[in-house]
Amino acid sequence: MKDFQHLIRVVIIFAVALVGFLFVRSLLVPKSFGKLGHYRADSVDEIAALPLHYAGPDACKKCHAQQTADKAKSSHRGISCESCHGALLGHAENPKSDNKPRRPKEAEMRAFCGHCHERTISKPAKYPQVDLKEHNPDAPCNMCHQPHQPK
Repeated sequence: MKDFQHLIRVVIIFAVALVGFLFVRSLLVPKSFGKLGHYRADSVDEIAALPLHYAGPDACKKCHAQQTADKAKSSHRGISCESCHGALLGHAENPKSDNKPRRPKEAEMRAFCGHCHERTISKPAKYPQVDLKEHNPDAPCNMCHQPHQPK
């Protein structure tokens, strides 16, 4: 019986630790966690209540038909206008507002295009990539490539 008592102590310690863990967990885990899967269900309503910032490509098409047509024929056709020009819901609702589409300045053009096109080993081999240090290092990208028709 003497050898059995030390096991009882270990079991009691584990039981107290388990009950303590479950109690702390019940305090920390939100009530809506797990109702709609492995996340907090209340977050759906919270995210839906956030203000919108992006207008979407259809809003751009209304006023910028030529740029849309050019882009539709190019390799950039799958990229949203707001990926390059920024969130433009305010501009789409009121084109005369101060919320203008972002147009990279000539000095920042290489870095701007380089976000997507700088050569890295993580991109597929067929993806258009350039070594910014070697590919026309003194010229902005738009000197040779028009963004809406890059080829």
